[in-house]
Amino acid sequence: MMLGFVIVAALLLAPAAFAAGPFDGTYTGTLSCPAFPDQTPMRVDISVTVTERAAIYATKAHDLTGAAERGRGTVSPSGEIALSGGCDGGFSCVTDYRGNLGAKPIQLKGSQRWWFRSGERERPCAIDLARGKS
Repeated sequence: MMLGFVIVAALLLAPAAFAAGPFDGTYTGTLSCPAFPDQTPMRVDISVTVTERAAIYATKAHDLTGAAERGRGTVSPSGEIALSGGCDGGFSCVTDYRGNLGAKPIQLKGSQRWWFRSGERERPCAIDLARGKS
């Protein structure tokens, strides 16, 4: 009886252990945004990791500001990804990006809203991603 229970439990749990989603993995690329007045355009490396329809992302620190972004989001069964996050490094910003991980090439579009002493500014941004090798 106990052996039967163990076998049934193992069969029920096995699919969950091997059920990696089709979009699970690490994606790397570039986040690009036009310049704010009196600044250079932003272009930084970005990494997005997807696990079980949840995503996290992070950028390297921008050379000019030293700020980096971090955030999270969701991935639908069809690959639609929605990310939101903010800035680290002494700056205040909120970010939002959307796209589809099943598209070729993978491109996300979105925006950044920053708060400076001189006021609030928003700009459009684009992310180009490639899936890492498994």
